[in-house]
Amino acid sequence: MNNYTIRVCCLQVKARPFSEQTENKENILQLIAQAARCEPDLIMLPECVYPCYFLSSRIIPDYKKLGLLTTEFVEEIKVCARNYQTFIAVGFPEYIPETDFLYNTALLIDDEGKEVGRYRKSFLWHFDNNWFKNDSNYPVFDTKIGKIGLFICADGRLPEVARSLSLRGAEILLDLTNWITSGLERKNWSNPQVEYMVPTRALENKVWIAAANKVGFEENSIQYCGKSAFFSPEGETIMMASTDEEEILAQDIDLSHSHQKSIPGVMDLFQSRRPELYHYLTSPCSELPIYRNSKMQSNKDTKNPFAAVIQIEEPLDEAFSTYLAKMEDFFHTLAEQQVDILSFAQFGDFPASKSPIILNLFKDLTKTNSRLCTLVLPEKENSFNYKTFFIIQSGKIIAKYRKTHLELDENGIFNQGENEFPVFETQFGTIGMMLDYEGYFPEIARILSLKGADLIIWSVKFARDEHLKISQTRSAENKVFILCPNSIEQEFNGHSIITAPSGQIIAGCLEKAEIASVASLSLCLSRDKNIVPGTNAIFDRQPASYQLLTSKKTLWL
Repeated sequence: MNNYTIRVCCLQVKARPFSEQTENKENILQLIAQAARCEPDLIMLPECVYPCYFLSSRIIPDYKKLGLLTTEFVEEIKVCARNYQTFIAVGFPEYIPETDFLYNTALLIDDEGKEVGRYRKSFLWHFDNNWFKNDSNYPVFDTKIGKIGLFICADGRLPEVARSLSLRGAEILLDLTNWITSGLERKNWSNPQVEYMVPTRALENKVWIAAANKVGFEENSIQYCGKSAFFSPEGETIMMASTDEEEILAQDIDLSHSHQKSIPGVMDLFQSRRPELYHYLTSPCSELPIYRNSKMQSNKDTKNPFAAVIQIEEPLDEAFSTYLAKMEDFFHTLAEQQVDILSFAQFGDFPASKSPIILNLFKDLTKTNSRLCTLVLPEKENSFNYKTFFIIQSGKIIAKYRKTHLELDENGIFNQGENEFPVFETQFGTIGMMLDYEGYFPEIARILSLKGADLIIWSVKFARDEHLKISQTRSAENKVFILCPNSIEQEFNGHSIITAPSGQIIAGCLEKAEIASVASLSLCLSRDKNIVPGTNAIFDRQPASYQLLTSKKTLWL
């Protein structure tokens, strides 16, 4: 375990077409020379930085020639690494003559100019499939400057990739990327990965991530947003480049920060994983409920619901009846607005003895209508206590989920639930549930999606806005709707949101305000798992390669 700081340089490089391969190489070598003046321990370049990313056979009819070009290029990069005494990570199309395969490859070279290892892109994006073959290995390289994992661009959309690398002990992840974008003004160009997905990867794994991207265009149609960046283990963006200029970002990184997997006073995100509950992650796609139901779901006659997230201020104990009256008033107000799903933020720390009173209220309210209400309450059964998520409709409790991943301050109060992330068929779609810091665990939302959830209701009590990026990420990586009501009691700040399968926030509540916010959920969007042509968020995963995610023994622990 390395407990020292390394200096990393991210090179944001201008994109060029294949026809400008000579100028491209000269520019790359010049940028490496400039970065070397910063005396870095590691220099990283973007995905397929040379000769180009768009490898159409119309442009490059002979991949053997491409192989000769990249072999020569790699040798020149090795010379740079040796001369400047720095590690270099570089992306290029790797040609395998024996099989006539092309891989989208990231190569790590040490400061003596020797190859440390290679990573080949796992989750192919759009036209990648036209010429690249994917791979399913997630190596971590134990070097003198630290334990390094690499991934490439769209791999950042799959939580399984960064999780596998982190469980193998990576202290820093290098994202060699080609973030594609569009827009009317370059200054506004961006990409979901840089805005919230990769920061969430850093946060959920508590690991440093450095990303190097291109700027400019290829073939007058592929536009790169720049924004090369460093993300801390807290999910914070430490440094970010522009959207339109070549740049060299230099950052000193304390690798020891990636050893601290805990949220102080809350939980250890790695120790608290429950791999015995994650077996769906490694199930073949053909055996998943979502696969079996995909055709049936797409044709299913399900009403597109109008949904609300609701924040109510906590009353004093003596004002419990006032609180009940507030809930009832919200119900009637939203019912008059034809809201179908009412998801209430968590209430105060009521004793379990008061839970039946609240449940009975909502049973009465829903008895003569089809409104669906969700509540989080303490539940006592025999000698066991649970933190339980209830769904009430038509005067009945139609579903419940008992929290499985408890925080430190809950361990002496509640028992762990064992009901393995159920999903529930309703007239408003298939619903899954998560509670509090369970949203930090990508495994849970993924399993709910693999089981066929159209929407996930994630009820939280957060004082900061970490649920915003996480909700967007969970929606985008699984292509589901997320309803995320956040409490406004005590120090918790509200900002309840609803996110769409695109990751877009489509409804939101003000901070610390007693308010509801509503959105229409078009469920066909959550049943189409294609992100772009040729790339499916669920069925293009490689479950057989995720065995480490279901093992209690990892290289990290």
